[in-house]
Amino acid sequence: MPVTRKAAPAAALLSLAFVAASLVLVGPAHAGPTHYVTVSDGTQIALNIKMPDDFVEGQPYPTVFEMSGYDGGSSDGDTPFGVGGEGSRGLTKIFNKEYVTVHASVRGTGCSSGEFDLFSWRSALDGREVIEWIGEQPWSNGEVGLYGHSYGGITGFMIAATQPENLEAASLSGLIDDLYRGIVYPGGVSNYGFPLLWTGGIRNVYDVGGGSYDGIVENQDEQCARNTASHSRTVLNDPIVQGLSDTDNTWFQARSLINYVDRISVPIHIAGAHQDEQTGPRGPYHLFEAVDGVPKRLLMSNGDHGTQTSPPFQADRKAWMDHWIRGIDGGFGSWRPEQAESDQPTSVRVFFEMGTDGDGYGPNGVKDAETFPLEDTEWSNVYLREGNALSFDAPTTTETADQYFSGSPRQAWSYQAGPTAGSEVATADGPDEVQYRSEPFTEDTALAGPITATLFASSTAVDTEIFVQLIDEGPDGSRSYLQRGMLKASHREYMPTLSDKLADGTIYRPYRPHTNPTTITPTQVYEYLIEVFPVSHVFRPGHRLVVKIHTPPAVDSYYAYVPRRPAGINSIYHDTERPSRLMLPFVPLDDVQLGPERPCGSQDSVRCIPG
Repeated sequence: MPVTRKAAPAAALLSLAFVAASLVLVGPAHAGPTHYVTVSDGTQIALNIKMPDDFVEGQPYPTVFEMSGYDGGSSDGDTPFGVGGEGSRGLTKIFNKEYVTVHASVRGTGCSSGEFDLFSWRSALDGREVIEWIGEQPWSNGEVGLYGHSYGGITGFMIAATQPENLEAASLSGLIDDLYRGIVYPGGVSNYGFPLLWTGGIRNVYDVGGGSYDGIVENQDEQCARNTASHSRTVLNDPIVQGLSDTDNTWFQARSLINYVDRISVPIHIAGAHQDEQTGPRGPYHLFEAVDGVPKRLLMSNGDHGTQTSPPFQADRKAWMDHWIRGIDGGFGSWRPEQAESDQPTSVRVFFEMGTDGDGYGPNGVKDAETFPLEDTEWSNVYLREGNALSFDAPTTTETADQYFSGSPRQAWSYQAGPTAGSEVATADGPDEVQYRSEPFTEDTALAGPITATLFASSTAVDTEIFVQLIDEGPDGSRSYLQRGMLKASHREYMPTLSDKLADGTIYRPYRPHTNPTTITPTQVYEYLIEVFPVSHVFRPGHRLVVKIHTPPAVDSYYAYVPRRPAGINSIYHDTERPSRLMLPFVPLDDVQLGPERPCGSQDSVRCIPG
């Protein structure tokens, strides 16, 4: 059914002819579309175009383009309602000194007409046609860059995959590689937190409040009112409907960026944050690895969804665009499409301990590399041992298994709630978890990259869900929650041939089909290979690594893991025949200048509970 909304009185609306005829733009008094582009199937895409600060009529400029289903074609450079910071909609403020900036609304959202279909290929083709239109405008020099974060980043990646003729480079962040594996059902565990919150609420509020409202009410645009009235949805394409099943399907795969990665044909910059509470930390690294044959760069850091648009990230991202579009050397190398794939420049930058201290906001150390995983990674196993110990030595004798109760989730944490939020019920040690502690580190020791947990476990139930949590414990007893991984036992099957491996064949990112869950036999011991999301972190002298194993928590920042398993007693085995362990990516700090240790709670978005 088309969605209809009441339009503003015709006498109060701007003339569409005036909007369509405007080529040299002087920003409107209120946010709203400045142009509409009719794409090949007749759908109108709303655009908000702004000239550079020192625009000279008749002089062509490069363009930076972003497309999303938020305010999009009504964007004025700020977030809708003027709250929440600049976010991805700070595009104009970042680039408008030298570039034309163009925001666009995805079809079926804001002031664009048509049917809305989340992350669809048709919407990506719309973006391609808009880029082609940009290249034909008198103010364009024909060179376009794609920029975007979160919704705009995911949409931008899909647009890049359509290979627009005028596209020169892309800088994208807040990416989900695989909708099923990356956020809705990580490890087969149902996450009904942010995916539902965003799909059913946040996206709609930003779409209507930032897109349609600004176009119709603030800008009094008659065409926007007509296009908004044409909006429609196909019920079976609704992500809430598709997400009801806990197995993977073609709907998820058609909207997963990893399945389009081989079509990326321009230099691409990807950024990610390990504690990203909205799109998760898996996607940026997986996509960066999978992109091939073009120059590419990866930024990785502790932080949340907004960290990827913070000044340290923005500076690097703009330098990337300037390098490939404006020819200003940013140190990212040179590229010709005819070069061999192995000759394409690739780089990785790790921000350690991003946060705030007396010297302001920024990283406390920077490490540069060429690949991900980092080429100088020293892979080491740390073993679960008797007495709740972690050891770099494998067990050589029989050791007693550890047991915990797997029932309703008690654990909960959210960095947004602050370090002291939550009672002892939610944070204290208990019978529904088991934990292991290493000896204190004697020198600065860094992890940077993907992690796996190999656990030998049994359960008294026919299914169970295992959650693995990595924690930094300070000498004062403070605990910083760093990263996690999870797996539903019935989804344990993985395909070695499709999994990501080290040179020696060791798997560090298992690929699971998630199509045919199989229950387990109670009390039988199984070997589980669990993906733990990437992290970069420095353990300071006197600090310990703590690993907790328990049922998925009730709250994990914006994630909410809804239990779909019976209660039971789980046993974790660690002996000669069943060496439960974690494979950790240690990296040297020889060329890293680290600042003084930052206190508990100062690292961006890492929840630290004081001792």
